[in-house]
Amino acid sequence: MVQNYRLKKKISAKMDGIGDHRDESMRMHKSDIEDGDFQGLSGEGSSPEELTARILAQMSLQEKILYISGYKELAIHPLPRFGLPSVWCSDATSGLRSFPGGTSFPANLALTATWNEELISSVGEALSHEFRHKGISVILGPGVNIYRVPTCGRNFEYMGEDPHLAGKMAAAYIRGARKGGLITAVKHFACNNSEYDRHKTNSVVNERALREIYLPAFEMAVKEGGTGAVMSAYNPVNGTYASENRKLLHEILRKEWQFNGFVISDWNSLYSTAGPVKNGLDLEMPHPKWLSEKRIRKALKKGLIRESDLDRMVTRLMGTLMREGVYHRPQKEPERPFHTRSQIAIAEKAAQEGIILLKNNDRLLPFDPQTGGTLIVTGRMARNTETGGGGSSYVQTAQATDFLRGIQKASGKMEVKYIPWEPGPLREESFKQMREAAAVVYCAGFNHIEESEGWDRPWDLPFGQSDSILSIASENPNTVVVMTAGGGVNTTGWIDKVKAFIHSFYLGETGGEALGKILFGRVNPSGKLPFTMSEHWEDFGATAHYVTNPDKTSLRQIVLGQGNPHFRRVRNMEYLEGIFVGYRHFERERIPPLFPFGFGMSYTNFKMSGLKTSVSRVKGFSCEVSLILKNTGPAAGAEVVQIYIRDPKSDLIRPPKELKAFSKVFLQPGESRTVSFSLGKRAFQYYDPYRGDWRLEPGEFIIMAGNSSRDIQLKETILVEPKKGKL
Repeated sequence: MVQNYRLKKKISAKMDGIGDHRDESMRMHKSDIEDGDFQGLSGEGSSPEELTARILAQMSLQEKILYISGYKELAIHPLPRFGLPSVWCSDATSGLRSFPGGTSFPANLALTATWNEELISSVGEALSHEFRHKGISVILGPGVNIYRVPTCGRNFEYMGEDPHLAGKMAAAYIRGARKGGLITAVKHFACNNSEYDRHKTNSVVNERALREIYLPAFEMAVKEGGTGAVMSAYNPVNGTYASENRKLLHEILRKEWQFNGFVISDWNSLYSTAGPVKNGLDLEMPHPKWLSEKRIRKALKKGLIRESDLDRMVTRLMGTLMREGVYHRPQKEPERPFHTRSQIAIAEKAAQEGIILLKNNDRLLPFDPQTGGTLIVTGRMARNTETGGGGSSYVQTAQATDFLRGIQKASGKMEVKYIPWEPGPLREESFKQMREAAAVVYCAGFNHIEESEGWDRPWDLPFGQSDSILSIASENPNTVVVMTAGGGVNTTGWIDKVKAFIHSFYLGETGGEALGKILFGRVNPSGKLPFTMSEHWEDFGATAHYVTNPDKTSLRQIVLGQGNPHFRRVRNMEYLEGIFVGYRHFERERIPPLFPFGFGMSYTNFKMSGLKTSVSRVKGFSCEVSLILKNTGPAAGAEVVQIYIRDPKSDLIRPPKELKAFSKVFLQPGESRTVSFSLGKRAFQYYDPYRGDWRLEPGEFIIMAGNSSRDIQLKETILVEPKKGKL
């Protein structure tokens, strides 16, 4: 384990797609971010399309080739002859990477755990100001690849296992970022659900699973969020690399979804010249490699591509930048807020709502800050708490408050003692202090080397942390485990021994404050799981078709990944579980989860009642759903009302339930509120691969309301009938 960790640490800054080369690029070339306004062809009153067409008509072949390939690692090439400056991109989601001093926000999975669309939109807008302050116009995110296996090294950067939840949260994030003037590049299109040897792992996915599980979040990002860009993935999908996959980039993205933005490659994710040019890519990053002038001219000479193909690429890229006003404004806007109190407050609010209370036996939490006694804080993540997972979304910050300091700040009259963590058995003196303490908070988890882009992480907690938890809980049953991780971990052996369990994900720079306030009841926890937590790694349907020990077997391929992939064998990753991903699989196979999708506890109680449904065809098919939610407990808090649908009888097998709507509702003690939803036709459809289209079968559907996939509190059956012989 130690040798593997050291190797990961050594190469993490060198592997393509992530690492310090991006930071160095931005440090070296910050002066290249121009401050001038658009100085192109005179075109008062001209539309973005007209301006783009006029410039394109005067561009040389060399200028066209330069424009469709990256510039100085992170920029779109300037066109000085037309007064067009370079347009800069930056890694994103958790904050502005590559520039020091910005706000470190919670990781994407933690943001999703808030189940709060309004809040995540405010995060996107807060980020946009920091990006524009530094001269960034394109944000490389958010990531929406589905949580297929719990050990994918990049799960922390994505939005969970359910396509509806991921899509809604991504669309909200994008709307906020766009409000502040950013172009988002939703990623990684598509089926990059594994970091294991991603350059040559072919995702073999049937059409129905592709449409129902792996594409809907991208579709919502396009149609509901209005994303201006889409980033292609490293991996092949059904035998064709994503960066030249015509079905994905042209037939689905552009023709079906009517996407009118541009497609940007992930860094070093092209594998040919003609393929991307002909099949829908617009911009190779980070520099001209497969789309170099030499290779483009050679392909033109051979007739593999035409100059009109390049014209389409330029038009889509430049047209988007024109339409979004990028060329009509200063590239840097230093008057925009940057790491202000307001932005830090939004980051902390997101951290608070992303923390999930999963277990709280005997109501151990919250601790009472007005009582005496001693609280022991220990564990690997207590000091220098990890703020984010590794790779291209990792934001370095010197501003972070670790868990220990946050707990100390919130503790009131309770004495907080810290026992340093070390791998291996604890000293007897430490055990003595823990036995005598009122409670112990053990901060466990992974760091940004172990859980990172580029490789999958272990299922087991590293460096003997599970043994430490078990030993401590045997000394003091009032043990609280706080987990820093990008998903589920192996809890076998200790989960039944501790009284309380909190999943904190990666919370950014305000994680300490957020956790302290949760532990001492200054904030009521309201986070909900965006994925299923299982007892065993093998409980997930996808793991039966996955590689064995992926975290230990992919490092050599990562180093070799710099080479030409055509000389390396592509291996198939079969998605044989089909549509039965996450809770869909657990429900179908009747496997009890450790903690179900959508689950999260509160310090108060809620009750749902009065479920009403009605089917309407006035403006197209829809089902109106409403219910009453009441806070029946002693404290103010928030509940997430989750609406699931079941089709009891259909021509093709369907999951026992599927999330189709949700709403986070904040209530005072005793307060009630009516919560309403409108479910459109798509909520009731499934994708029929035999017809090649979405299908709604007439008959009965069960509408279910609950606060997790396993806690359904209300049900109603509706009848869907065809109108004039068809739906």
